[in-house]
Amino acid sequence: MKITFAARSETGRVRKNNEDNLYCNGVIMEREDFFLRGISGTPAVFAVCDGMGGEDCGEVASRVGVETLAEHADEILCGGYEAVNDYVRDTNEKLRAYMKAHDVRTGATLALVVVNEGKFTAYNLGDSRIYTTEGHTLLKVTADHTLAEEKIMLGELTPAKALHSRYRNILTRYLGMFDDFNSPPDVYAPKDFGRILLCSDGLTDMMTHREISGIMSSYDDVSDVVNALVDGALNNGGIDNVTCIVIDGGQ
Repeated sequence: MKITFAARSETGRVRKNNEDNLYCNGVIMEREDFFLRGISGTPAVFAVCDGMGGEDCGEVASRVGVETLAEHADEILCGGYEAVNDYVRDTNEKLRAYMKAHDVRTGATLALVVVNEGKFTAYNLGDSRIYTTEGHTLLKVTADHTLAEEKIMLGELTPAKALHSRYRNILTRYLGMFDDFNSPPDVYAPKDFGRILLCSDGLTDMMTHREISGIMSSYDDVSDVVNALVDGALNNGGIDNVTCIVIDGGQ
């Protein structure tokens, strides 16, 4: 099976540097403003990492996330959940070593998919998201690992109030968490798909679900989709780095 994909990352209109990074079946983002279009066989691995920590720390964390993924990609293609857990543990160790050596705090989100024969398996840590389409309907696959999401589940916040809550950017799980805590990623059972979207919160903080859904179903070419998504986030303010990968299983 052949899949078509496109990826784009932009620094945005406010931030001075891009703390996002991505992995597209062997390709890592090499510059702050990045675009890629490609065709791949399956199985294939894709991921978005959004770094945290300010200054250069976030860039380092997201870079470690995707470089370590490249080292584990072959095992992940064959080994499933345990291989992804091994990757997460390895990334945590590297980030902890960096933090100890430089006396800083940092980390990164993870949104990862493995695509194989018309289905995909999703994994996540943090608030970078994975969506899929069924016809013209956009479905959110992953749950955010934020304090706001926990308060929604406890009934302490409504989804509408959570959008503007101070808790929505406080992560409860991510790559690089403190010593001796290796939080495994959530995994979502293989699903059929039309298109898949992986994105950092620079997209979802700037665009509504309806806006994203409209774009995902309005263009035939994945390049047009990913460009419209990123441009939409930038036009709505672009207050954060924005990174998207769109995968089409229609070939």
